[in-house]
Amino acid sequence: MPLPILIAAALVQGAAAAPARLTPEQADARCVVMLGFISTQGRMPADKMEAVKNGTAYYLGKLRGRNPNVNLPAVLDAAAKTAAAQKVPVGPESQRCGAELSSLAAASRPPAAATPRKP
Repeated sequence: MPLPILIAAALVQGAAAAPARLTPEQADARCVVMLGFISTQGRMPADKMEAVKNGTAYYLGKLRGRNPNVNLPAVLDAAAKTAAAQKVPVGPESQRCGAELSSLAAASRPPAAATPRKP
């Protein structure tokens, strides 16, 4: 089954059992799958689409950084199939992935300039 179809099937919204613990690789792959799903959900403001693209690149980079020889199609296919089998809801997973991206963005902002004190 092609990956886009698996992604759509994987991200069924609804009740799901308690999420299983994911390895770091599985968690990052699931974020790529979630972001891929989000990117297919109709019109989205350009800044949000850019954030989805940057997030996808970030998680793909983590996967490659952890294992330069990773078989990305196989890992992403497995993540999509697992999410579909577990009926993983989009909301909590996108929040998990987004929280990591938000903390990264906050950490990479330059510090606010200090206001000089008058002598």
